[in-house]
Amino acid sequence: MRKPFRLLLVTLCAALCFPQAASAGTVREWYPDGKIRAEKEVDENGEPRGTVKEYGEDGTLLSERRFIGGVRDGIGKLYYPTGELMSEWAYKDGLRNGIGLGYYKNGKVKDRGGYPNGKLEGIVSMYSPGGSLKAEMNFKNDRQDGISKTYYESGKLQYLYKHKGGRLLNRKTYG
Repeated sequence: MRKPFRLLLVTLCAALCFPQAASAGTVREWYPDGKIRAEKEVDENGEPRGTVKEYGEDGTLLSERRFIGGVRDGIGKLYYPTGELMSEWAYKDGLRNGIGLGYYKNGKVKDRGGYPNGKLEGIVSMYSPGGSLKAEMNFKNDRQDGISKTYYESGKLQYLYKHKGGRLLNRKTYG
């Protein structure tokens, strides 16, 4: 009786104490009710590669992210719980890199901005659900810098802001 118990104990200890070699392939995660939560391909080190997909409890696709060597690279997409595209961003070597777009549920562009090398840079434009321009903001090194403008629904200029290094220097109101 003691030998089988001791053998079982040693086997269990070895299984828990020593890391097991990871195997490449598809990994799936599940909700308690058995519906799929996430699906991804992994390499021999367990790092994600290719497209990682995450799903809501109702099975709706919530996100798609691309990985190369365990690092985000390529277009990443987020979806509203109802399935419409919410945003898409380009990544390179784990950092946002390129133009990013946000969308309203009706499919129209909500905002647009650029992230060269992981930092918000240049003009960020924001739009109304109907498609008219709401604001234009200038960024440098992740901070508002330069002239920013907001607009009335009619398209007329509402406010003009001047920023430097993230600090508001002045604001002018238009009627």
